[in-house]
Amino acid sequence: MDIQDTPKSARGTSDKVAKTSYWTVRRKIRGDVASFLYGNRCSEKSHDIAGDVGQHMSSIESDEMVPDEDFENFASELVSPYGQFESDQSPSESSSDGEDISSPSDENLKSQLVLWVTQFGIPLVAVTGLLKILQPLHLDLPTDARSLLSTPRSHSIIELDGGGHYVHLGIHKGIADLQKSGHLRNLDTVQLQFNIDGLPLYKSSSISLWPILCLVKNCARNQDPFVVGTFCGNSKPGNVEAFLSDFIQEMKGLLQHGIQFDDSNYAVVLHSFVCDAPARALLKNVKGHNAYFGCEKCETEGDWCGRVTFQETDSRRRTDNRFNEMVNEEHHLGPSPLKPLSIGMVSHFPLDYMHLVCLGVMRRLLVCWLKGPLKTRLCASKVHQLSCSLISIAEYMPREFARRPRTVSEVMRWKATEFRQFLLYTGPVVLLNVLQPELYQNFLLLSVGISLLANPSLCSKYCEYANGLLVTFVKNAGVLYGKEMLVYNVHSLIHLAEDVQNYGAIDNFSAFPFENALGGLKKLIRKPNNILQQVVSRLSEKSQCCNSKVEAENVFVVKNEHSMGPKPQQHCALKQYRNLQLRTFFISIKHGDNCILTTDGKACLVRNILSIGSVCLVVVEEFGLTGNFFEYPLPSQQLNILQVERLTGLYKTVQINQIASKFVCLPSESEGSFILIPLIHAHQQ
Repeated sequence: MDIQDTPKSARGTSDKVAKTSYWTVRRKIRGDVASFLYGNRCSEKSHDIAGDVGQHMSSIESDEMVPDEDFENFASELVSPYGQFESDQSPSESSSDGEDISSPSDENLKSQLVLWVTQFGIPLVAVTGLLKILQPLHLDLPTDARSLLSTPRSHSIIELDGGGHYVHLGIHKGIADLQKSGHLRNLDTVQLQFNIDGLPLYKSSSISLWPILCLVKNCARNQDPFVVGTFCGNSKPGNVEAFLSDFIQEMKGLLQHGIQFDDSNYAVVLHSFVCDAPARALLKNVKGHNAYFGCEKCETEGDWCGRVTFQETDSRRRTDNRFNEMVNEEHHLGPSPLKPLSIGMVSHFPLDYMHLVCLGVMRRLLVCWLKGPLKTRLCASKVHQLSCSLISIAEYMPREFARRPRTVSEVMRWKATEFRQFLLYTGPVVLLNVLQPELYQNFLLLSVGISLLANPSLCSKYCEYANGLLVTFVKNAGVLYGKEMLVYNVHSLIHLAEDVQNYGAIDNFSAFPFENALGGLKKLIRKPNNILQQVVSRLSEKSQCCNSKVEAENVFVVKNEHSMGPKPQQHCALKQYRNLQLRTFFISIKHGDNCILTTDGKACLVRNILSIGSVCLVVVEEFGLTGNFFEYPLPSQQLNILQVERLTGLYKTVQINQIASKFVCLPSESEGSFILIPLIHAHQQ
């Protein structure tokens, strides 16, 4: 057989190998694999066949023809820790015309490897080592990780005038990836929300990233923000105009002309900028939040009480026109670098409640209770009681919470999601009979007000009422905790409802999804050198496996079949399951995830899940006695916050479209009594 008739992948690279037959080349490949397995994985007791390996390898290298049966006998004797070494295809199974010996599933293997590497962040040197093991068995695989992942070899990184480096990946590219994957189906307008924030990389160095992230707000399904561009330097961008130049130029074109893909045209609308207070001041080129005229929503002047505080609640509101005219000169440092976009410098910058409320107000309150003045500080026994209560309810937290409650002694290490959990769910329960009554009632003003603004079904209807609660909380805080409590974050609560009127529930303009993206971005950096090159390379590799079409989402998914639950006789044909995943939340028959509210207003515990095909029913047991958990500032049942005491013992079945929401079910101090709080926050961990 002529070597020219064989596949290129089966040919050798040297002239000596090129003159040999197909079967000699194949034996050499098998010998190399056997040699590798023997040298690295075989047990010590198989060292006695080392001479045989050398003889076989020398005979192959000297072009001596080795009979097939001899090689097969040798291979069958070679045993690795994972079992007997076997060739992927025996001579009797091979065709005599020298067809390609690579597996027909090599392309599938390649795509699975790409997905595995990008999903788990496998270092490229480890991937290259794995490819060198697999390539002799799958000849279509590359031997280098960069070839497998299509890693770019060049990067468009520029040095900025004010110091640092910047790389622009583009808004168009990010939207194009979403369009290819089917996220933009049935859309004619793309609403873009942007986030810019600093990301420190190392504790021992001042080097940091300042990424520009973009999130499409009206996608067909939830998706992660994508990177538009990123700055890397030893401090924040010194020249903000140079930093934002490429972004502004591209955004101006998209706002004017939209974006087109094949036969699809999309109008582009700027939804909002979601940033923390220092980043908003940087983008708007105004004074910081600790300045006397630092409030971004009103023209109040701060007072000095050991720190700058804002005690007025009815000052003149800022408007886009007055901002552009720089009427309040003490607020401005100069024209904003975003001025060419002609956006509302007040209306398009909503207050981010992740930083404002969770990391700001809620943390400040906890610190006041633990380490503040004597009139608001808790005694040691109350602090211990509070910590024990938090630990005891950890097992009752639903799966939607990535973090379980922990003691208040670690409050300075709490994350934003933990402060949100305390404010909306656990705090009203564990603080009862721990805080002084006036402090507890003032806390309820904050908790109920934020709960109303976070609830998509109630925020529009009760927006003004929630604003009244927050204004009352701010005024009372100045009396209970002192005027020094009224810092920027606490004062800004009176403006939060205005942004809810413009953008809907506060999760529509929170930084939680961007904070998750920043954490993922930091994981892409594996060494302190060439940071931007690493970021661009890793993002490019990830995009290779993110362009598959999005399949239609299932209405529900059932898992973990069993046969031990209650099952009505009329539904005997349905199978029983332990877990049910709906589009918005998870339901289980185990406590923590088994409490729901039905559309007829009944609080129930899930006892079984029945399903077959497209039919899904839930067997529930209703609670008997329900009442209000608190009466101030309003009866808690108006928020579907209930205190329940016993179950009826009667089972019934409900369809999944009759499930209105999921409850967080927490035990109360009364034995046999539970507090039910609706799960209202968006699942952004």
